[in-house]
Amino acid sequence: MKYKKTIITITAAAAISFGAGAALADSGSWVGTPNLAHTRSIIDQLGDKLTTQSATISTLSQQSTTYQSQLTDAKGNLMSLQNQVANLQSQLTNENAAFQTQLQQKIDEINQKIAEGNQKVADKQKELDGVQSQLNAANSKASDLQQQLNSLQQKSNDSENKNSDLQKQLDNALQDAKNTETHAQDVLNQQQK
Repeated sequence: MKYKKTIITITAAAAISFGAGAALADSGSWVGTPNLAHTRSIIDQLGDKLTTQSATISTLSQQSTTYQSQLTDAKGNLMSLQNQVANLQSQLTNENAAFQTQLQQKIDEINQKIAEGNQKVADKQKELDGVQSQLNAANSKASDLQQQLNSLQQKSNDSENKNSDLQKQLDNALQDAKNTETHAQDVLNQQQK
């Protein structure tokens, strides 16, 4: 835009100079004609340079537009990749959360089973303690009965021994009675003779 204004300004100055020169040329040459020719040459050179510069600017503008488009595309691709990464991170977070939830549920289930197992063990231990207590009582009662049996056996043995002694005494008494009867019969028989 700046170069276009410069070209317009130079062109306007040249047109004015050319118009003035043309007006004087009609009436003949004047002293400034060579200077105007030189000025026109400079203007042509500047015009060529400005044209070249304008072409360069146009090329650079096109390149800039192309690069800007590529940059926009690259930013779009980058944004897309960032969105993909964000989505993947979100999915990973959700999957991790789901996995953690499932894992915690499994842990809770296992802990529940452990608690139930411990309760069953405690119940069985209680039952075993009850049975053991009954067994101890039964063993104690059996021991008492055994002692009573031993005592009765001892009494029975004592009674048998006593009966045996009494039987011996009875046998001796019977033998004495028989001997006495025999003796009495012998005495009686002697008296009858």
